[in-house]
Amino acid sequence: MFAKAKHTAGRWILFLAVLLILSFAAMPGFGKFSAVADHIAVTVRLSLVLVLSVLVLRDWVLGSKSGKDSILQRCRRWYYGD
Repeated sequence: MFAKAKHTAGRWILFLAVLLILSFAAMPGFGKFSAVADHIAVTVRLSLVLVLSVLVLRDWVLGSKSGKDSILQRCRRWYYGD
């Protein structure tokens, strides 16, 4: 019971920390921080798209050869904790 609560608390802390950091970009007087935050956000998003694209293509090409679960099934299981 406590292990799941710690896992959930960690997610909430990470979420709130990201919101706090992004809120600095909306404050006046943080012009340089806003530009840097925008560049970092775009870089992180593009990196995530690139990584997921490579994993999905790899799964699509090798999926029929291996008897393992697909990447989407593994992501679903990770997200829901199955």
